[in-house]
Amino acid sequence: MSDKKGCVVNLGGGSVVAVIISVALNHSFWWGLLHFFCGWLYVLYAVLARGREIVPAVKAMFGV
Repeated sequence: MSDKKGCVVNLGGGSVVAVIISVALNHSFWWGLLHFFCGWLYVLYAVLARGREIVPAVKAMFGV
């Protein structure tokens, strides 16, 4: 049995995807940080509200 105590940070896939989409669409680190905590909720919102903009924005962000 483990008696480990402390803070654990879990970087979920939804949070990482949310940051990438947020920074690509909004061009802002701070919005990305906020959307990191929203995770899949922001991803769902972005797909429903701005779905057609996501792929071109991510491609432009990565220079593809």
